[in-house]
Parts: sequence; structure tokens; C-alpha cells
Amino acid sequence: MKKLLLLVAIGVTSLTFGSAVQAAGISIELGDRPYYNHGPRYYEGDWEMIWIPGHWSDHGHHWIHGHYRRGEHRRHNDRVRADIRLDDRR
Repeated sequence: MKKLLLLVAIGVTSLTFGSAVQAAGISIELGDRPYYNHGPRYYEGDWEMIWIPGHWSDHGHHWIHGHYRRGEHRRHNDRVRADIRLDDRR
């Protein structure tokens, strides 16, 4: 009787432990993601958005995650302006 009870207990424990192990997952991430959604640079309206990688703060107290920062304003070269000469031929 004791052997049967011990065998049933081991069977129930192995079924419970097996499903718990299958449900668990391990995920290790080191550092910051190289880009989030758009790659190293993209345009939002007339502004260029530039990826700034993650880095330590100026004082080294905390980690600043990578983020996009607004860069230069997009130049609209298709508009003709009288004060700018595009061709230097004389």
C-alpha cells in the first residue's frame, strides 16, 4: 500500500512539475536595442528624426535608453528662390 501511495505521489508531482517547467521561459537582454521602429533615421513631417543610442548620463548615475531626437529641418529644393543660385557657371 505504501509503495502504491508513493508511486501515485511521484506521478502527480512529475505531472505538476513538468507543466510548470514548460510554462517557464528565460529571456536575457543585454544593452539597448539598436533601433526601435524606424531604423537609424526617418522623417516625421519636415523634420529628420535621428536615433540616439543608449548611454550613461553625464554624471554616470543612470542609464538613458536609446531614443529618437529631432534633427535638421527638411530642405525643399524643388522650390525656386531668387536669392540662391544653384549653378555656379558664369
